[in-house]
Amino acid sequence: MRVLWVFAVVVSSTPLIRADRVDFAQRLQDAIEQTESELQAEKARIQKEEQTRRNELEEIRATCRKMADEIVERRISIARKQAGLREIRRQRETLWAERTQWQDDLSQIRLICGEVAKELTELVGVLPVSEHRQDQLQQLASLEKALTEDKPDVMIESVFTLVRSLLHETRSTAVYSADVVDPAGVRRRARLLRVGLNLFAYRIHETSQTAIAISDPYQEGGFRWYEDLSERIRQAIVSAIDQGRDHVAIYPLPIDVTGAMTAATNLSNKTLIGRIRSGGVVMFPLAAVAICLAVLICERFFVLLPETRHSLQFCERILDMCSKGDFEQAEQLAGKTKGILSRTLKVCVAHRKSPPTVLDDAIQETFLHEFPKLERFLPSIRMLSSVAPILGLLGTVTGIIATFDMITVVGGGKPRLLAGGISEALITTATGLIIAIPGLLAHSFLSGRINGIIANTERFAASLSNLIKQSARRKADQARWKRSESH
Repeated sequence: MRVLWVFAVVVSSTPLIRADRVDFAQRLQDAIEQTESELQAEKARIQKEEQTRRNELEEIRATCRKMADEIVERRISIARKQAGLREIRRQRETLWAERTQWQDDLSQIRLICGEVAKELTELVGVLPVSEHRQDQLQQLASLEKALTEDKPDVMIESVFTLVRSLLHETRSTAVYSADVVDPAGVRRRARLLRVGLNLFAYRIHETSQTAIAISDPYQEGGFRWYEDLSERIRQAIVSAIDQGRDHVAIYPLPIDVTGAMTAATNLSNKTLIGRIRSGGVVMFPLAAVAICLAVLICERFFVLLPETRHSLQFCERILDMCSKGDFEQAEQLAGKTKGILSRTLKVCVAHRKSPPTVLDDAIQETFLHEFPKLERFLPSIRMLSSVAPILGLLGTVTGIIATFDMITVVGGGKPRLLAGGISEALITTATGLIIAIPGLLAHSFLSGRINGIIANTERFAASLSNLIKQSARRKADQARWKRSESH
């Protein structure tokens, strides 16, 4: 703008220059100097302003670099905080999962404690009185109270205390005094003997009563005292109670480890004869099948045993003699030896002078005559082995029918009676399998042995037949050669 202004001054002063040429140069010089000074001043101002702007720009750049560093640091801090937040969330999820698992475990513990309390209550209720029974009843009451008030620590402690007490009773013996109710229903003070949880016995000195605890014969739970004991068992119980647990001795006590025996239990039918009798009438045909099967198998063993004894050495001797031309000696040796193999080889040697077709027919006839003797009774053995389990199944079916007939009479509320009937019914099936399995194994063994004898007989008969044919062929060739030489 200042340059334009100077130019305007110059233009406007042109008429004056023309009018006054003397002052023109001076004024022009002054204007130029003034313009240059103004230009210098403007240039200095612009440089100063430019420097100021540069300084501001540097400050802005420094501020930007500082802000960029702060942004990077804040991003790093945010990333770390996000990682920490993720870790906190993961820990929170883990804690929630552990809390859920703990709640599930606690619910399971409550359920288990409830079931254990129920089972222990039933167990303590059906056992005779012991020296720790009162404490156990108190622990049961405490356990039931803890279940009602939801106190897991008290539940667990009560359960473990009860279990430890009962386990201690299972592996220990004790003699103690307690009140019992005798079979007449009278409560009396007695001296009791406990051997684990399998034997409880008492002795009442005032009445000389001695009894043992047995299971309820009607399977209604609990126990009852049984006094109808033999004198030997009675004396053993009295001696054990009088001596106390500190006295070391051996007593023949009737301990029932199953906990299910009653006074009416009879074990006579558990012997072999008793089990056979409990099988019913089907056991008689099963016995007949077993006897016949045993006889046939033994007969086959005795028949086949000589057939396989030294058969390989014998055949090799026969073949060696025939290869040397000692047919008469080979025939004598075959006649002295017993067995199908020796008889077949004897037929081969005896027909050594016959034509080849006649020799083959004789061997085939011998096979047809001898092989059925080997396979004799094998179909019977297989048939009897197959019939035995079927007869056993028949006995089982009839026994189960009888069991269901018993259900119609006594009802289904006595599982021991039903289980006993089914057990007796299954005896026939077990007997049939016991008979059939050895029979099938013997049949398989005998079949393999017979097949081996037949294979050896055919192999050695073929070898001897070829040897005889070759010998006859050589003799024919020699005779033909001699005839050709004589001509």
